[in-house]
Amino acid sequence: MDHATAPVLPTNSFARQLRYWAIHCGLTAIPSFCIALTRFNSPGEIAAMICGILTFVFGYAFLTSAGFYTKIHNGLLGKAVNWGARIRMIISLCSIPLLFSLIGKSEPTEEVLFVPDFWFGFIALLIFSQAAMIFGVQHFRSNTGEHLNFLEAYAVTVIEGVLISFSLVLIAFISLVFLNYKRNRQRLPSDFIPR
Repeated sequence: MDHATAPVLPTNSFARQLRYWAIHCGLTAIPSFCIALTRFNSPGEIAAMICGILTFVFGYAFLTSAGFYTKIHNGLLGKAVNWGARIRMIISLCSIPLLFSLIGKSEPTEEVLFVPDFWFGFIALLIFSQAAMIFGVQHFRSNTGEHLNFLEAYAVTVIEGVLISFSLVLIAFISLVFLNYKRNRQRLPSDFIPR
């Protein structure tokens, strides 16, 4: 097959979206993953965290390749989502230098207090702990010290991912307001008068 005649995938095809979200989720998960590794570093916990990240990769790829997303992809809402995702990635990548203090440590250092992902992870652990107490699943806790079992680590990772996704939606909403204001500012005042 000639490269000139190779079929071009539509922007929202599942394969393209899977590649996009794998890169996006992979990069934005770096701070959370590195911070979590200081305390939760058993093979089961690492596998659970990777599975949690993959859950969001496939979930986002499925949602953004669905038919309803095609309708909003090129519009103002689609631009806001893209802008929000970029801002979230920039925040995560800017946090990476603060993670160098974690090398060789078994506890998070003070520097990670400035990393937003630390707080998302902390809140996710609190939510999980409270839910476990409320629903009486204390026997669900593993008896191997402070390590989480696979399902616990997966649940905490998914909770953190939901919190981070909520922040992405919030950033997208603020972006939408800003983009809408910018677009309407370029219009003439007479455009708003009904005819």
